[in-house]
Amino acid sequence: MKKRMVIGFSITLGLAISIYFVADQYIVETKNIHGGMMASYDNYEERLNGSDLVVIAELVDEPENVLTPYGGGYPDGHHVSKIKISQLIKGNNELGQKIIDIREPYYIMEKGLSPGKYDVFYGDYTKMEQGNKYLLFLGWTEKWGQHGIASAHEGKFNLDGKDKVEQKMIQENDKLQKLRKDIFNHEEISKFIE
Repeated sequence: MKKRMVIGFSITLGLAISIYFVADQYIVETKNIHGGMMASYDNYEERLNGSDLVVIAELVDEPENVLTPYGGGYPDGHHVSKIKISQLIKGNNELGQKIIDIREPYYIMEKGLSPGKYDVFYGDYTKMEQGNKYLLFLGWTEKWGQHGIASAHEGKFNLDGKDKVEQKMIQENDKLQKLRKDIFNHEEISKFIE
């Protein structure tokens, strides 16, 4: 009798642990951090002037999630993403046609004891997807020693129409629609839109 109870308990415990680990991999909740942390732009000229490097590029590898814990609340974080530059619009000519690391303004963190993860995005940013072509407005930060997408959702625009998550986000944001339209109407950008 005791042996059956131990076996039954072991099976139940093993099943519960398995369900927890499966749920931990598939339950994802999105959080957006909004605040006065980024500059905002009204047109292409402002957006161009607010960037150190402007490129047409593609994500070429799986991004690396980086968390920086600090006392209390959410940790800070970002993703380090490798991009292949196909066109240089503004910046150092030596970077044209190169692969560089940049910081994307989002990170993934565990929910703690609850199963699942949080995808935490700065502003209304949506992550880059492999195989898609993007116009990126990047800023250099000496502290990081690398470029990062400047002003989150105002710093990345899909050019080939394949990024459906970004399209949906832009449809819900009137200001961003106007900025995107102004950027895409400029000849030096419009020739890259598919």
